[in-house]
Amino acid sequence: MPIFAYHCESCDEITKVMHLIGEEPSVCPKCDTPDTLIKLLNKPFVRKSKGVASPQTGELTKKFIEENRKVLEQQKKEIKEKKHDDS
Repeated sequence: MPIFAYHCESCDEITKVMHLIGEEPSVCPKCDTPDTLIKLLNKPFVRKSKGVASPQTGELTKKFIEENRKVLEQQKKEIKEKKHDDS
């Protein structure tokens, strides 16, 4: 299971949570506040074996890049919306 980093908007803590890729935690494990977690970008962990890397390594890296690209776009969108709300 992969480990994901989340930032809680309520308690301002960064937490690492282990869960399946399709799951999303809804409650902060530190302050127990619901719906305050924002997924942070993370780099992929690839276990290297001796010799030539398997084709799965490239696919795994592409998958993580795409996931993090989506998270980054979401964060950019949220920042733009906050900027417009403040003015």
